[in-house]
Amino acid sequence: MEIAGPVHGLTGVVTLTSQSALRMLLFVCACVLPSFWVSFAAVGAMRWIAPQLGLIDKPAARKVHLVPKPMGGGIGLWCGVLIPLTGALLIVFFAPELLPVKIPGKTISADGSVLYRLPQLLAVTLGALAMGLVGLADDFRPLPWQPRLFLQFLISAIVVACGVRATFFVESFWLGAIASVLWFVVLVNSINFLDNMDGLAGGIGFIVSGVFACMMLSRADDPRWMVGGYFLLLCGSLLGFLCHNWSPARIFMGDAGSYFLGFSLASMTILGTFYTVEDGRTHTILAPLCVLAVPLYDLLSVISIRLKEGRSPFQPDKKHFSHRLVALGLKPVHAVLTVHLATLTTGLAGLLLCSVDSWGAALLCLGIVVCILAMIAILESAPRPAIAGSSLGTIPVVAMSASAGPAQSVTEVSASGRELNAHASDRTSTDVSARNW
Repeated sequence: MEIAGPVHGLTGVVTLTSQSALRMLLFVCACVLPSFWVSFAAVGAMRWIAPQLGLIDKPAARKVHLVPKPMGGGIGLWCGVLIPLTGALLIVFFAPELLPVKIPGKTISADGSVLYRLPQLLAVTLGALAMGLVGLADDFRPLPWQPRLFLQFLISAIVVACGVRATFFVESFWLGAIASVLWFVVLVNSINFLDNMDGLAGGIGFIVSGVFACMMLSRADDPRWMVGGYFLLLCGSLLGFLCHNWSPARIFMGDAGSYFLGFSLASMTILGTFYTVEDGRTHTILAPLCVLAVPLYDLLSVISIRLKEGRSPFQPDKKHFSHRLVALGLKPVHAVLTVHLATLTTGLAGLLLCSVDSWGAALLCLGIVVCILAMIAILESAPRPAIAGSSLGTIPVVAMSASAGPAQSVTEVSASGRELNAHASDRTSTDVSARNW
């Protein structure tokens, strides 16, 4: 925490530090609590509204849940971010005296009434909402991957043209613009790919948003209040959503939620200032890659598997990171927690990366991330127990001990030549609702 002005004596230091800590705590609560309650209520309402609208995810060949479940949780996620954000902007512009915390610095002027980055914030918010609407349309009626991908590139390009783009220490506008558009599209689809089990995408988004919020607000010289606050809004909204989506899920996020979440994370990591000329630590620009290493790993590994098998990278299947963990014998909820812990570990490595002063120390942080991913890849390559007897070839199943009870046994369901193997007790706990690619 920063200490304003010279301080003489320990008492003064303690007093000012306590004031700074209290101000930060009030800011965090002012962002997280409203977004949590709005999201919790909105997602709860969507559990009733979605079936009335026909927004239902029905069981299918590549899905594990055996009963229809409502989608539309993503709409509650939107509400948890957009409603508190709109309220905060109205207070900043028309009643700054009501702010619980006086926020200094570059984001808001001295009188707390003008945001100089408002155009960028509006571009990000409208872009995330537009991306969410594309996902919502796909939730109602599945769209081919070509128009979805085209709309993703189009929305990303418009937001980049509004000034939300990376620079990479070069003067070339086009290099930064192209890299930024690709970053948007890649991260949107990375989060969408991860939305395949109860609580998985929401938990990943919560962890990632929390780590980035710590990065933005822990700078003693100049906390990034706007970007940090947006990440905190995401944290609160995702927490409210997870209350309904944790195993066994009562509602699914759908593409409406995963597209909105992925675009929000991508845009805020671009707007977030990880490097400044004053500190000279250029290695900090790699922090987002560390924090988002697991979603990126899932995206690249799934695409590699599909291409290796001679299939389209956009053909949906059950070859995602979490599915591969279940094939090793983990229960779905344990697979989700494993992915969460892996994300938290790489996120902490990214947080450490922002704190070190040399490239040597930064390489150690990157080495931690690489080792985590390598360890995951080795575990995934372990032999899987399999069962033959299907015209479709060998099908992986979960190995069970001889003493397993009826609720733990493997259930085989055959329908139209298709076999579905799953734990009987967990068949409804896996959320593969998103029409991820």
